[in-house]
Amino acid sequence: MPQKPLHFFPRTDQLSVLTAVISLGYVVSRFLYLPARTMEATLFGSPISVQVDGQMIMLLLLTALITTGTDVLIRSHPCLREDPLDLRPLCHWIVPALTALSVGVLLNGLAAGSLWLLAMLAGATVLMLVLVAEYAVIDPAHLAFHQMQIVLTLLAYLTALVWFSLVAQLGALAVASTLLIGWLLSFRLLHLHAVPAPQVVWNSLAVGLLLAELMLVLGYWALPPLAVGACLLVVLHLAVGFTQQVSRKSHIGLAVVEYVLVAVIALALTALLVLD
Repeated sequence: MPQKPLHFFPRTDQLSVLTAVISLGYVVSRFLYLPARTMEATLFGSPISVQVDGQMIMLLLLTALITTGTDVLIRSHPCLREDPLDLRPLCHWIVPALTALSVGVLLNGLAAGSLWLLAMLAGATVLMLVLVAEYAVIDPAHLAFHQMQIVLTLLAYLTALVWFSLVAQLGALAVASTLLIGWLLSFRLLHLHAVPAPQVVWNSLAVGLLLAELMLVLGYWALPPLAVGACLLVVLHLAVGFTQQVSRKSHIGLAVVEYVLVAVIALALTALLVLD
């Protein structure tokens, strides 16, 4: 009996339309003007304020759009097409949503011009790669699964670095934001590397709490946001990696050597960044 062809690439019409709409949303947000409103509250005894303007509203709408579009794209895969109530596509929302939102935040910090246009094209390209990788890793039997697994992991780490660097500037909201982002990304990474489902939720929550506590400590130091993001990324990599090794019951000694080496190199580079 001939084998069924294994699908790797999503439908180009769905992928191109989704990416084009998100890119158009970035452009529209540059010209959308709404009066800014400041929302104030008290969190754990510390006053916090969030400014809501047209760009923030547009980014939230784009986030909702990318999650909906990703769900449609993922459910078009033959492995998921049969059950419309399947909840597995939900984990595929995480990296695309955080990527689209981080690209929008970075674009809002740039002045309009050629640099902004190049940044938007680069962001749209990264978002497209994320969507392709999410689609490709649905089927573990595909020949390119392990390659796309690595690609998606690297893109998730890139998204984590951007987000940790951004939330380091949020003051009182930094710890709560780090907890949420660390939980979501570690959940996706652990699920991507086939950690058993009952362990994923609690282990990812533990990683998020660890990152939040580290953010609280680093908040007392006068470190550049990128250095804070790099430190948190190293801890995320170590925590997720150790959890994978324990789950697989593989050689812990070799894993310790590998991850300690990665941590030393990463922290050395971070120290050089701080000294500069």
